[in-house]
Amino acid sequence: MKKQISILTLFLALTLTATNCKDKTVDICTSAFDADTIILNQDQFVRFETTAGNFTIKLYKETPLHRHNMVRYARHGKYDGQLFFGVQKGYKIQCGDINSVGAKKGAELGIEEEYDTIASEIQPTLFYHKKGAVGQASLTQFHYSTSQQFYIVTGSKSNATQLTNQEKTINKKYRQAVKDSLTQPYADDLRQWQKYKESKKISKLNAQLNKETDAIMATRQPFTYSQEQVEDYVLNGGTPSLDGLYTVFGEVIEGYDVIEKICNSHTDIHYRPDPDVKIIRAYVLDDGQAQ
Repeated sequence: MKKQISILTLFLALTLTATNCKDKTVDICTSAFDADTIILNQDQFVRFETTAGNFTIKLYKETPLHRHNMVRYARHGKYDGQLFFGVQKGYKIQCGDINSVGAKKGAELGIEEEYDTIASEIQPTLFYHKKGAVGQASLTQFHYSTSQQFYIVTGSKSNATQLTNQEKTINKKYRQAVKDSLTQPYADDLRQWQKYKESKKISKLNAQLNKETDAIMATRQPFTYSQEQVEDYVLNGGTPSLDGLYTVFGEVIEGYDVIEKICNSHTDIHYRPDPDVKIIRAYVLDDGQAQ
């Protein structure tokens, strides 16, 4: 998936971790960060007014880094004037390229490199790519999201075989992530062995790492879709092929028909609607309550 937007780094994660709520009777704990207020334990809501109609996104409290990233950009007017791109029928629509504001007709969007990232908050057991799910594009799959580009899922109906295969894919990704972490301390040795073609040493280390990885994986519960998720994908649809790869941090709770309308737009060769579909403005609804 293509990349894009800016700001939040791991410093925000440290800020959130260090913050505590002394008054346990208070329902909303907050912390000041970069002249904004971070609501720590409550969902938030952002409304998008577009040339195709309006829709509202609920941002999950369980994904605070991504939630606050969107809140910040909405508060600072970063989405205003942006264009939708990456529009693919039966799949998703995408937004979040600040360079799309005033972009010339036919220009390809969402391709500029981006260096500000957000630590991933991938939780497929809780949040999955059902219809209307909101996810963040990934710069380095499994570890970081971009801070700019987000997408909204339309998708299509799945069957049991597709979901079983996706479970295997997610568990394979999890295993590879464990092995990668175990391999990291040997990075310098591996570079030297590869340079001098010492294949026996590489093979021996690989066997050792596989054994250690399998031992760790044996202590963990494999990922499986819940019955609710299976029924949702089979009956309503979505894009399960993205599960376990990208952070889902919200969902459309109002105006999904507008998402479908955008997704069914005529597009050019770069999957950009023609004519353009623009965000007029995006803003945070007060007090974390949908209105």
